[in-house]
Amino acid sequence: MKISTLLMLVLWIAPGVGWAIDSPVARIASDLDSLDALVVARALSSLEALDDSSVMALRVTLEGEVSPRSRAILLGKLDAILTGMLAELDAAVTDFATARKRTRRPPKPSDEAKSGRETARNRVEKVEQKLAVSGLFLAPPLARHDEQVGTAISLVVRVRERLRERLRQQVENRWPQLPPARDIPEPVLRCLCALLPPRGEDPGWDQIAQRGAQLAIKELESFDRSRISLARSWLLDLGQTGRRQLLEWSQSSPSSPVPPGIRQEWTIRNRLRIPALVDLDSSISVANWDQLDASTRRDQLLQLRAVHGELVTPTLAILARDDPDPSVRRRCAELLSLLGDPRGARLLLAQRQFSASQVEAASRDAILRASVRLRNDGNLEGALALLDELARRITADAQIHHALGVVTMRMRDLDRAIDELEQAVSLDPTDDSIHYNLACAWALSGDSEKALESLRQAMKHGYSDADHTLSDADLESLRGLRAFEQLIEQMQGS
Repeated sequence: MKISTLLMLVLWIAPGVGWAIDSPVARIASDLDSLDALVVARALSSLEALDDSSVMALRVTLEGEVSPRSRAILLGKLDAILTGMLAELDAAVTDFATARKRTRRPPKPSDEAKSGRETARNRVEKVEQKLAVSGLFLAPPLARHDEQVGTAISLVVRVRERLRERLRQQVENRWPQLPPARDIPEPVLRCLCALLPPRGEDPGWDQIAQRGAQLAIKELESFDRSRISLARSWLLDLGQTGRRQLLEWSQSSPSSPVPPGIRQEWTIRNRLRIPALVDLDSSISVANWDQLDASTRRDQLLQLRAVHGELVTPTLAILARDDPDPSVRRRCAELLSLLGDPRGARLLLAQRQFSASQVEAASRDAILRASVRLRNDGNLEGALALLDELARRITADAQIHHALGVVTMRMRDLDRAIDELEQAVSLDPTDDSIHYNLACAWALSGDSEKALESLRQAMKHGYSDADHTLSDADLESLRGLRAFEQLIEQMQGS
C-alpha cells in the first residue's frame, strides 16, 4: 500500500471507532483502573508485551473514553513503541544512504549494488508505513527523538522533516480552520503541542500552547507518577510556553498542593531539557542549579551522564550552546562526543576560534572517539562528516587520516581509503594497525602485491594476529596465495 493511500485511511478512521471497544488494549485500559492490585499488575504485564503491531489499537483506545491515569500509562507505552520505530527508521535510512552511494560510483553500478539499494529503499518505506498508522500520536516521540539523538546524515534529517510535514498536513486536513483550544480532546491537544510553530506566528496555535501548558501543570498536581511523567514530557514539547508557565507556577502559586521545592526542581529540569525518564531516578537534584559555580556544575553534569548516559544528551546539547561559562560549554560538548553524538564534535569545533594547530588534545580525542562510535554503529556518513571537519582543522595527524581511511574503506571508497591510509603511514610509519588496514584496502582494490607488502610492514612493526588475518573478509583476495600462507605461518610461529 502506498504511503499516501495509507495516510488517507488513517485520517478516515474516526476517533473512538467501535471495533476498539472490546479490543485487548481497551481491556488493559479498563483493568488499569481496577482496585485489585493483582488485576492492575496483570494489565501492566500485558501492556509491556505489546509491540508495534498494537499501535492502531493503542491509538484508537486513547482517542476514546479513558481515565487520566490509564491514558498516561498507555501514552507512555505508545511513545516507547514509536521511539523504537523511529530508531529503526534511522537505521534503515542510514543503510539506504550507504547503498545509494555505492550505486553512484563510476563507471557503472553492479547489479548487486542496485539490488541492495532497492532492498534498503523498501525497508525505509515499510517502516514509514508502520509509523503512519499512529497518526498525530507520532508528533511527541518524533520531537523528542530528534532532540535526543541528533544526526550527521542529511538524508535522515530530510526523512524526519518529511514525517513532520505529513503530520502538519494531517492537522490541516482535519481542521482547515483550527477550533478553539478548549474544544480539542486532551490527547490530541498533547500531540499538537509537539507541532507548534514559533510563538506569536498564529494566535490559534498560541491558544493551543497556552491550554496545553495549563493542562500539563494540572497533571503535575495529580501526585500520580505516570501522569507526572506525561506532564513533564508535555511541558518539554511546549518549549518557551512551557518554560514560562512553569516558572510562573513555581514562583507565584501559593494554592498549589505541590511543595515549592519540587516545583522549583521541575522548573529547572524543564529549562535544562532533562527528559522525564530521568525522573525515575531522582537521586540527583538540580533545584539549586543557578546558585552553583562552574566547577560544581561540571561535576553535576558528570554525575548526570554517569547515571543516565545517553538520556541526558538534550541537556548536554543545550548547555554546550547556552551555559555562560566556557569551561562548562566545552565539557558538555566533550561529553556529547564521548556519547557518540555528532552535535558534540561540531560544537567543540565551533568553539575553537583560533588556528588548527591549537585545537585542544581533549577535544581532538573526543571527536575521534565519537567518530569511532558512529562508525561501529554503522553510521558511516556521520563518522565521515566529523572526521572531515576535524581534518580541515588538523592537517597532519596520523590518527585522523587512519580513521578516515577505515571509514572510507568500509564505505568502499577505496581510492580515498588508500590515499588516507598512505598519508597516515607517512606520518607514523611504525603503527602496525595502519599498515594492516592499508593491506586490507589494497586487497579489496585487487592489488595483491601491494596488499602483501603492507601486511609485511604490519608484521615488521609488531602485528601477529594470525586468526584475525585468516578470518578477515577484507583479505579474501589473498586466500590461496603462497606468499600469504607464508606470512600466516610466520605469524603463527612468532
